[in-house]
Amino acid sequence: MATIKDVAKTANVSISTVSRVLNNSGYTSQETKDRVYQAVEKLKYQKNMVAAAMINKHTATLGLIIPDIKNIFYGDLTRSVEDTAHKYGYNVILCNTDNDLNKEREYVEFLIQKGVDGIIFSTPEVEDRNIKELVKAKPELPVIVLGSEVSGVKVDEVLVNNFQGAYMATEHLIELGHENIGYISGQPQSYSTSERQQGYESALRDFGIEPKPHYVMKDEFKVESGYQQGKEMLAREDRPTAIFAGNDAIGVGVYQAARELELRIPEDVSVVGFDDSQYAEIVYPTLTTVRTPIVQMGDKAVQLAVQLSEDERNFKETITFEPTLTERNSTRALKENVFRKVN
Repeated sequence: MATIKDVAKTANVSISTVSRVLNNSGYTSQETKDRVYQAVEKLKYQKNMVAAAMINKHTATLGLIIPDIKNIFYGDLTRSVEDTAHKYGYNVILCNTDNDLNKEREYVEFLIQKGVDGIIFSTPEVEDRNIKELVKAKPELPVIVLGSEVSGVKVDEVLVNNFQGAYMATEHLIELGHENIGYISGQPQSYSTSERQQGYESALRDFGIEPKPHYVMKDEFKVESGYQQGKEMLAREDRPTAIFAGNDAIGVGVYQAARELELRIPEDVSVVGFDDSQYAEIVYPTLTTVRTPIVQMGDKAVQLAVQLSEDERNFKETITFEPTLTERNSTRALKENVFRKVN
């Protein structure tokens, strides 16, 4: 029985190209289509996904594991991954963990049983034991970590420069004359939380401002967390005049807290988010935020997974995207800028 790999070899194209042609998905030149169809005819290939998976161990399927489907950021990311996978002739199985490592482990086992050709983990914990165990048990399975680093393992990584993004956000507030700047972020064990805190504190110190520990609060990357932490921070007598939110969802929660405390944005408190998700333009006033290139990151993660699944390379890559600051209406100048870089 001819396999899809035989067709790809005869047509001198990749497996994903054959899958794309046979599934009529994505763009393929007419010349390439003709070669694939000629190879199919020559080999008498019959498309049978179950047989192909058993014989060729290739299902043209990827797993995507995310922590919180309710977060608009992960909705945008999932769309990017699915769109790119479709262009390569791949399907995507979406798994939502709710930041639960036990649930994540169950999904990993499920995806392995389904014979996926690779798994993309989005923003896992730095010490994610499931990834470590997976890499050890199945070193041949392509594993892509998107948006984070996991200590102690060698996997392909697609990252954003969290440190630089946080530095830019904090620097923006300092240049507007703010000195008392709070930082509200997600899980303490999160790579993003740590990297963004380092960028925040580095910017403060570079302008001669000593970070205040009680201006740093961590919980989860959720609206509810931003509301609870924001309400506590803004209710203090020495409340900050500006808040850097670890992501846009937290920023939305800070907006809710400010309204409840009858504080105006940006007149009473300036807010900067991180991600530039759909949240940023939905809220009023629109949110100044650090833009993460979500689409490009999802696209690259799929490319790496496909390359690995088709044995096109045997090395690991770390690809880091640079963020940019998108200025909108949630920040204002507190006073004439009196701060200058000292480092």
